[in-house]
Amino acid sequence: RFNQRWWELKQQYQGIVPPGERSEAFCDAASKTHISNDAAQYYDYALSYVTLFQLHDHIAKQILKQDPRATNYYGSEATGEFLAGILEKGASVDWRTLMREELGEELSAAPMLNYFAPLMDYLKKINQGRKYTL
Repeated sequence: RFNQRWWELKQQYQGIVPPGERSEAFCDAASKTHISNDAAQYYDYALSYVTLFQLHDHIAKQILKQDPRATNYYGSEATGEFLAGILEKGASVDWRTLMREELGEELSAAPMLNYFAPLMDYLKKINQGRKYTL
């Protein structure tokens, strides 16, 4: 029942249905290379996006003094220096320590959630009454 469960979850969380009849002779989940080869990479992806939005939020607010949704890094030497200062340390410092020292806070998904808050509000409003997961 693996394939059946895969499509149940795809429909529940993504609103996607299979393109046609799918039996247990198929293993559609295995078409995602990370599921069959290296499932742990999904953790890497999740952490990378949380980190990306946290760095972006810091650069926008603290360095450029701009709205994170309308930030332009172009020509900003201060941004380049900030990022170079982080990257030059390489693996000599634990990344969690580096985040605390450079950003003044622990890893947090709050900047990502804040960035997409207007979109989430809009989607909740237009999808009200529908059976979608948001």
